[in-house]
Amino acid sequence: MLLWYSFFMKLFLVRHGETEENVAGLLMGHHHGVLTEKGKQQAKETAETLKDKKLAHIYSSDLNRCIDTAEFIKEFHPNTPLTFTQELRERNLGVLQGQVTKTIDWDSLPGEGDNKKPENGESISELKARALDFIKQLYDQHPNENILLISHNGWIKQIISHFTGVHSKDVTKVGNAQVIEVEVNENLTGKIVTL
Repeated sequence: MLLWYSFFMKLFLVRHGETEENVAGLLMGHHHGVLTEKGKQQAKETAETLKDKKLAHIYSSDLNRCIDTAEFIKEFHPNTPLTFTQELRERNLGVLQGQVTKTIDWDSLPGEGDNKKPENGESISELKARALDFIKQLYDQHPNENILLISHNGWIKQIISHFTGVHSKDVTKVGNAQVIEVEVNENLTGKIVTL
């Protein structure tokens, strides 16, 4: 008798804790950012939430706001490998980075639809492709394992968009230090388990 086993990778997606720049309403993109005291507390609470999860690997954006969040979580997982990578970075907003979010006229950016992008920056399409390419690589390395990713609102929204079929602009903003569980199967099929 032939048995069919379905291998899926479980992802725990975590956004970094609140930053001073979040509070000030600034576009961060590839800027590092500094966690507020509230952001540190959020990271500690998320670390407590995840402390009993069996994780094969932790991957984090190499931007400071994620690195600092990752360190709180890593305390409960001292033997779990931790890798910092540019692949988990927020969308590169080019010349818009550091500007006040409310002052940006997104419709004026060159390009059409998801291909609009700021000068020296990245489009939504490029961000989504980068995010999904990374998930594909992870699945090849970690089928049937639990993986923690520490990233950013825009990056995580692309993953939610892919697995729900909802355009990322219509996906609710990911809360600071929020945990989202995703089951990923072969060929980037899967589902959101908890939002």
